[in-house]
Amino acid sequence: MAKNFLHNYPDLLCLGKADQYVDEICDMFNQNKIFGGFDYDEAKILCGYMQCYAAPRGYKVMNEGDEGDFMLLVLSGEVVVRKNMDGMDNQYLVEVKAGGVVGEMGFVDSNVRFASCVTTMPTDFAVMTRATLNDLLLQHPRMANKLLLKLLQVMGARIRETVTRLIPEHFGVTK
Repeated sequence: MAKNFLHNYPDLLCLGKADQYVDEICDMFNQNKIFGGFDYDEAKILCGYMQCYAAPRGYKVMNEGDEGDFMLLVLSGEVVVRKNMDGMDNQYLVEVKAGGVVGEMGFVDSNVRFASCVTTMPTDFAVMTRATLNDLLLQHPRMANKLLLKLLQVMGARIRETVTRLIPEHFGVTK
Protein backbone atom coordinates (compact mmCIF):
# COMPACT_ATOMS: atom_id res chain seq x y z
CA MET A 1 0.00 0.00 0.00
CA ALA A 2 2.61 2.54 1.01
CA LYS A 3 5.04 1.49 -1.71
CA ASN A 4 6.35 4.98 -2.54
CA PHE A 5 6.74 5.78 1.13
CA LEU A 6 8.72 2.60 1.86
CA HIS A 7 10.91 3.14 -1.19
CA ASN A 8 12.04 6.53 0.16
CA TYR A 9 12.31 5.49 3.83
CA PRO A 10 13.51 1.85 3.89
CA ASP A 11 15.24 2.19 7.27
CA LEU A 12 12.06 2.90 9.25
CA LEU A 13 10.64 0.20 11.50
CA CYS A 14 7.32 -1.02 10.10
CA LEU A 15 4.80 -1.59 12.90
CA GLY A 16 2.18 -3.16 10.62
CA LYS A 17 -1.29 -2.19 9.49
CA ALA A 18 -2.96 0.65 11.35
CA ASP A 19 -6.06 -1.44 12.01
CA GLN A 20 -4.01 -3.17 14.75
CA TYR A 21 -4.09 0.19 16.57
CA VAL A 22 -7.69 1.20 15.88
CA ASP A 23 -8.56 1.63 19.58
CA GLU A 24 -5.69 4.08 20.14
CA ILE A 25 -6.38 5.91 16.90
CA CYS A 26 -10.09 6.18 17.68
CA ASP A 27 -9.22 7.62 21.13
CA MET A 28 -6.99 10.17 19.40
CA PHE A 29 -9.78 11.14 17.02
CA ASN A 30 -12.13 11.66 19.97
CA GLN A 31 -9.62 13.96 21.72
CA ASN A 32 -8.84 15.93 18.56
CA LYS A 33 -11.36 18.61 17.61
CA ILE A 34 -10.30 18.43 13.97
CA PHE A 35 -10.67 14.65 13.65
CA GLY A 36 -13.60 14.42 16.04
CA GLY A 37 -16.65 13.06 14.30
CA PHE A 38 -15.19 9.77 13.10
CA ASP A 39 -16.89 6.95 15.00
CA TYR A 40 -15.22 3.64 15.81
CA ASP A 41 -16.40 1.88 12.65
CA GLU A 42 -15.20 4.76 10.47
CA ALA A 43 -11.84 4.86 12.26
CA LYS A 44 -11.49 1.12 11.70
CA ILE A 45 -12.15 1.52 7.98
CA LEU A 46 -9.67 4.42 7.72
CA CYS A 47 -7.05 2.37 9.58
CA GLY A 48 -7.41 -0.35 6.96
CA TYR A 49 -5.91 2.10 4.46
CA MET A 50 -2.82 3.01 6.53
CA GLN A 51 0.46 1.43 7.62
CA CYS A 52 2.28 2.32 10.86
CA TYR A 53 5.98 3.08 11.32
CA ALA A 54 8.39 4.12 14.05
CA ALA A 55 11.06 6.79 13.56
CA PRO A 56 13.88 7.77 15.93
CA ARG A 57 14.48 11.30 17.21
CA GLY A 58 15.85 13.64 14.53
CA TYR A 59 14.49 11.63 11.60
CA LYS A 60 13.39 13.63 8.54
CA VAL A 61 10.06 12.06 7.58
CA MET A 62 9.40 14.60 4.80
CA ASN A 63 11.74 16.68 2.68
CA GLU A 64 10.82 20.09 1.30
CA GLY A 65 10.55 19.82 -2.49
CA ASP A 66 9.85 16.07 -2.58
CA GLU A 67 6.69 14.66 -4.15
CA GLY A 68 3.71 14.99 -1.79
CA ASP A 69 2.18 11.57 -2.28
CA PHE A 70 1.50 10.64 1.36
CA MET A 71 0.51 12.12 4.70
CA LEU A 72 1.26 11.05 8.25
CA LEU A 73 -1.00 10.78 11.29
CA VAL A 74 1.23 11.21 14.35
CA LEU A 75 0.38 8.46 16.85
CA SER A 76 3.00 9.23 19.50
CA GLY A 77 5.91 11.59 19.77
CA GLU A 78 6.25 14.88 17.92
CA VAL A 79 7.15 16.28 14.51
CA VAL A 80 8.39 19.81 13.80
CA VAL A 81 7.58 21.39 10.44
CA ARG A 82 10.29 23.70 9.06
CA LYS A 83 10.49 25.78 5.88
CA ASN A 84 13.54 27.15 4.08
CA MET A 85 12.92 30.81 3.24
CA ASP A 86 15.07 33.33 1.40
CA GLY A 87 17.60 34.72 3.84
CA MET A 88 16.17 32.72 6.74
CA ASP A 89 17.41 29.18 7.12
CA ASN A 90 14.99 26.48 8.29
CA GLN A 91 12.15 28.56 9.81
CA TYR A 92 9.91 26.85 12.35
CA LEU A 93 6.29 26.67 11.18
CA VAL A 94 4.47 24.34 13.55
CA GLU A 95 4.90 21.53 16.05
CA VAL A 96 2.62 18.52 15.55
CA LYS A 97 1.90 16.16 18.43
CA ALA A 98 0.00 12.87 18.70
CA GLY A 99 -3.34 13.09 16.90
CA GLY A 100 -2.09 15.65 14.37
CA VAL A 101 -1.26 15.22 10.71
CA VAL A 102 1.64 16.36 8.55
CA GLY A 103 1.99 16.32 4.79
CA GLU A 104 -1.69 16.97 4.18
CA MET A 105 -1.11 19.95 1.88
CA GLY A 106 0.93 18.08 -0.75
CA PHE A 107 -1.25 15.02 -0.23
CA VAL A 108 -4.38 17.01 -1.14
CA ASP A 109 -3.06 19.35 -3.85
CA SER A 110 -0.53 16.94 -5.48
CA ASN A 111 2.24 19.52 -5.33
CA VAL A 112 5.73 19.04 -3.94
CA ARG A 113 6.35 19.31 -0.22
CA PHE A 114 6.09 22.88 1.03
CA ALA A 115 8.24 22.16 4.10
CA SER A 116 10.34 19.50 5.80
CA CYS A 117 9.18 17.50 8.83
CA VAL A 118 11.57 16.15 11.47
CA THR A 119 10.83 14.08 14.55
CA THR A 120 11.91 15.69 17.83
CA MET A 121 11.64 12.43 19.81
CA PRO A 122 10.93 8.80 18.98
CA THR A 123 7.70 8.99 16.98
CA ASP A 124 5.17 6.47 15.74
CA PHE A 125 2.90 7.41 12.85
CA ALA A 126 0.40 6.01 10.37
CA VAL A 127 0.88 6.64 6.65
CA MET A 128 -1.84 7.12 4.06
CA THR A 129 -0.65 7.32 0.47
CA ARG A 130 -2.45 8.98 -2.41
CA ALA A 131 -2.99 5.51 -3.90
CA THR A 132 -4.76 4.33 -0.73
CA LEU A 133 -6.79 7.56 -0.66
CA ASN A 134 -7.92 6.79 -4.21
CA ASP A 135 -8.92 3.29 -3.08
CA LEU A 136 -10.84 4.82 -0.16
CA LEU A 137 -12.59 7.23 -2.56
CA LEU A 138 -13.73 4.30 -4.71
CA GLN A 139 -14.72 1.95 -1.91
CA HIS A 140 -16.02 4.39 0.75
CA PRO A 141 -16.71 7.72 -1.02
CA ARG A 142 -18.62 9.38 1.84
CA MET A 143 -15.91 8.60 4.35
CA ALA A 144 -13.19 9.73 1.95
CA ASN A 145 -15.02 13.02 1.46
CA LYS A 146 -15.35 13.38 5.24
CA LEU A 147 -11.60 12.80 5.58
CA LEU A 148 -10.82 15.36 2.87
CA LEU A 149 -13.06 17.95 4.56
CA LYS A 150 -11.25 17.32 7.86
CA LEU A 151 -7.90 17.77 6.11
CA LEU A 152 -9.10 21.07 4.64
CA GLN A 153 -9.99 22.17 8.18
CA VAL A 154 -6.48 21.24 9.33
CA MET A 155 -4.94 23.24 6.46
CA GLY A 156 -7.17 26.24 7.15
CA ALA A 157 -6.28 26.22 10.85
CA ARG A 158 -2.56 25.98 10.04
CA ILE A 159 -2.74 28.85 7.56
CA ARG A 160 -4.53 31.05 10.11
CA GLU A 161 -2.02 30.15 12.83
CA THR A 162 0.98 30.78 10.58
CA VAL A 163 -0.34 34.07 9.19
CA THR A 164 -1.22 35.30 12.68
CA ARG A 165 2.31 34.52 13.83
CA LEU A 166 4.15 35.81 10.74
CA ILE A 167 2.28 39.01 9.94
CA PRO A 168 3.32 40.83 13.13
CA GLU A 169 6.85 39.52 12.75
CA HIS A 170 7.38 40.69 9.17
CA PHE A 171 5.09 43.71 8.87
CA GLY A 172 5.07 45.23 12.34
CA VAL A 173 1.35 44.52 12.83
CA THR A 174 0.19 43.82 16.38
CA LYS A 175 -2.11 40.91 17.09
